[in-house]
Amino acid sequence: MKLVGLTGGIASGKSTVAKILESLSAAIIDADALSREVVEPDQDAWKDIVASFGAEIVQADRTLDRTKLRTIIFNNPEARKKLESIIHPRVRALAEKRISERAAAGYAVIVYEVPLLFEGNLHEWLRPVILVACDVGTQRSRLQKRDRLTAAEAQKHIDAQMSLEEKRRLADYVIENNGSLEDLERQVGAVLEKIKAT
Repeated sequence: MKLVGLTGGIASGKSTVAKILESLSAAIIDADALSREVVEPDQDAWKDIVASFGAEIVQADRTLDRTKLRTIIFNNPEARKKLESIIHPRVRALAEKRISERAAAGYAVIVYEVPLLFEGNLHEWLRPVILVACDVGTQRSRLQKRDRLTAAEAQKHIDAQMSLEEKRRLADYVIENNGSLEDLERQVGAVLEKIKAT
């Protein structure tokens, strides 16, 4: 069994690459989905977040108000660190459980999709890492379209992350997603074959 990390800049096409990998028989474990799972109402992480950030972040259906939480942490590094210290260890534990389950089910390649893989230093234990990248102009226009942002707002989100140049240096494989879906599928297939061969 090969365990592979998958990451990319915001709006670079990481989810599309994950779908292509899944169509090629890889198991996909999505860190974003796990992070939503660990903060469901009455889970330990949910309780810790409410205790730390107050009842005003709980919505009528008892789920967390992600928009309020994002606003709190966006310009407050201490609050961000606090939230991450609650969520990240639980996501990692759940990821390890899911990886074991997929390995036991006989998957040859298991892909752990993590948006902030390098920022969280996961590349120190998770190798190889595939990076999905694109040029900044493409990234900005995709983000504007996807999240209905102005160019300046989109750029602010891009600037808040580690640069794609830095990520390119840290990755084992880089898939450049500036072209057609066919081109992307061809690149993903080629990278998967290389990983299987090593």
